[in-house]
Amino acid sequence: MYKVLIVIATIIISILPFVDLESNYNEKEIRLGMSGPFSGNLKFLGEEFLLGANLYFKYINEKGGIYGRSLRVINKDDKYEPRIATENVEDLINKDRVFALFGVIGTPISKEVLPIAIEHRIPYIAPFSGVDFLRTNPRNPIILNARTSYDKEIKKLIEYFVEVKKRQRIAVFYQNDTYGRSGLRSVKKFLSEKGLSVVAEGSYKRNTLSVGHALYEIKAKNPEVVILISATKPGAEFIKRARNEASTKHFEFGTISFLGSQMLVKALNYKGDGIVFSQVVPSPWDATTNEVILYRTLMQRYNPKKEYSFVSLEGYFAARMTAELFQRVGRNFTKEDYIGQMRVLFQEMQNSNLAEEGRICKCLNKVYLTEYDDKKFRTIYEKD
Repeated sequence: MYKVLIVIATIIISILPFVDLESNYNEKEIRLGMSGPFSGNLKFLGEEFLLGANLYFKYINEKGGIYGRSLRVINKDDKYEPRIATENVEDLINKDRVFALFGVIGTPISKEVLPIAIEHRIPYIAPFSGVDFLRTNPRNPIILNARTSYDKEIKKLIEYFVEVKKRQRIAVFYQNDTYGRSGLRSVKKFLSEKGLSVVAEGSYKRNTLSVGHALYEIKAKNPEVVILISATKPGAEFIKRARNEASTKHFEFGTISFLGSQMLVKALNYKGDGIVFSQVVPSPWDATTNEVILYRTLMQRYNPKKEYSFVSLEGYFAARMTAELFQRVGRNFTKEDYIGQMRVLFQEMQNSNLAEEGRICKCLNKVYLTEYDDKKFRTIYEKD
């Protein structure tokens, strides 16, 4: 009986920091927990997002942190597998005692770990996913997104292919899980608004390259365009096979940001012809906003041998947003104070007229369509 009581007491003590939402935060550093793919096919996403975030946090820490507190990301590898991610998040909350979850990568991962964050009322900041359940109305107060939705990305792709390119026959290649099916629904919705329907669809299982059957199903309907709601390597495999067949080499492709455009063109031996890449941040090479100029400056200072990337720029923006929230709540704050400021910042991000240059980037609620040509990405469609 005594041992049971000891176990219960230990559990209670371990969760006190998370249930006492009205106590001031007294830690000497601010710890953020990230679960992401740091090995396997999608490790580029995890590594680049973390690189961009640490870029800005290092800059802030060298200037004395936020009211004297440094910011630190504790990252754990989940290999893009929800089961591993849930274990990671439990450890981050209960052992590492992170203040917030930050930059969790992938829709199927968020689907499994968000309930844990809700249970502990842990802020869920800048998940790397544009899925609709992270953008409910009314909004979940513990969630703050740094990127726009897959809905907006897909709407912009459909708008471009139908209205600008005058394409009518559109198919979908998707990952057979919450991420892919959500994207499929969005494609159907926005095509329906234009009096069109999906002419064919094909899917594959997550973390595999089993795309042959999907290509067989899609090519039977002879589409002009295929929208890819997939991960990088399966998407690359699908495009390679389509390009190698006489009956499908005319296909055009539209991809959303999760595929990682730079990873995709690399997997395709830098042959980006016929592909429109959706991005949720501006060009890390060419954008002239103060925020992106500082990103390039810090990359040259801290990581001069690393290439710029859309993903590291997104991580950088997520870190800026997170640091801005800690700046706003002041030195003495509670978790509920922070969650309250998340609501205020959300409202400002929805209204670009309130977005203050240098603090909240006006670019975070936009979609940029790009092509890869002459060894660089260039924006081809940015209409709001």
